[in-house]
Amino acid sequence: MSQSTLDELVNRPYSFIVEANRDNGGWVIFYPDLPGCMTQADTYAEIAEMAEDALRTWLEANLEAGNPIPEPGDFSFAGWDWDKPEAKLRTTQEVAEMLGVTPRRVLAIAENRGVGRRFGRSVMFSEVDIEAMRPGPAGRPRHHMTRHTDAS
Repeated sequence: MSQSTLDELVNRPYSFIVEANRDNGGWVIFYPDLPGCMTQADTYAEIAEMAEDALRTWLEANLEAGNPIPEPGDFSFAGWDWDKPEAKLRTTQEVAEMLGVTPRRVLAIAENRGVGRRFGRSVMFSEVDIEAMRPGPAGRPRHHMTRHTDAS
């Protein structure tokens, strides 16, 4: 592998996602197109440097192993409105708290209803996805009875 090949790959337009780590502080960074490519940064100022380091390390390891390198994907998806600044993706844990279920149950519902978007090992949800996962009315579905009259 040549350094120019690695540099060309690093300069491809791979999107990455940064999420605040509310439990431990800092930031978690992952690349949706590159399975397992993730890192963390202690401060906001370190995000770009750590993201590039993770990308370069992941690409170098996969090139040396002879693994195929995915092309950068399209970050857009249904349910995301770029014109609304308040549009927000929510984590599986956040959705679990909103719906009052476990994160495992959120993933099962999401798979069953075909909602959510996988980014690396994480699944993120838009408001449209969350509404689709909310439970319907409790109980069995109603069957409407029709009245039959005897025409004898």
